[in-house]
Formats: sequence, C-alpha cells, structure tokens
Amino acid sequence: MRLVLAVVVGAAVAALGGAILGEYQFDSLTGVAAGLILGLFVAEAALVVARRGSALLALSCAALTVAALIWAVHASIGARDSIPDDVPALGWVAMAAGATAAGFRARSSGRQVAGIRERP
Repeated sequence: MRLVLAVVVGAAVAALGGAILGEYQFDSLTGVAAGLILGLFVAEAALVVARRGSALLALSCAALTVAALIWAVHASIGARDSIPDDVPALGWVAMAAGATAAGFRARSSGRQVAGIRERP
C-alpha cells in the first residue's frame, strides 16, 4: 500500500514539475539540469512516503519523470506536426538525465526505516 501511495505522490510532483518546466526552453544545458533536478524531486518525494527504495519504485519514478518531461517539452515547443523531429536534442538529453537520476535515487536509497537498528 505504501508503494502505491508513493507512486501517487511521485506522479503529483511530476505533474507539477512538468507544468512548471513547460514554460522554459530545452535548447540549453539549463533544460538538462532542470530534467535532472525534476527526476531527483520525483524520486525524493516518493521515497519520503515509501521509506525505502526498490526496483519497482525506481522504474515508476523514472517513467513518471520522462512523462512529465515529454509534457514539458511539448508545451515548450508548442503545437507541431512532427513532434519527434521538432524536439531539441537537449530535450532528449534532459529526459534521459531525469530518468537516470530518478531511477538511481529511488533504487539506491540509503534511508533507514525508523525503529530498525543497523547491523554492523
């Protein structure tokens, strides 16, 4: 149940981030940095709820980040006939960086569950 709620929270953060980043261009390194930071925010929000990382959470956070960045890039370039061809190269890099950051952070969480002692 905690995992489902964590994914819902991650989706909310991804939707908010996608809406905000849709106002910016993805044709410079700033767009790549924004994608990376969005991935970290999505994973961190999900980890707060889930309390520990897992492969399924990492995959979910990466997918949510990519979906949010697709939405943001689409909003930033406007209505076009050929979406894949009109996306700037750094927009694709932003999606890859965001997915990688979200997946890595959600999978390799070093969080310890409260009340459990660490083994030596």
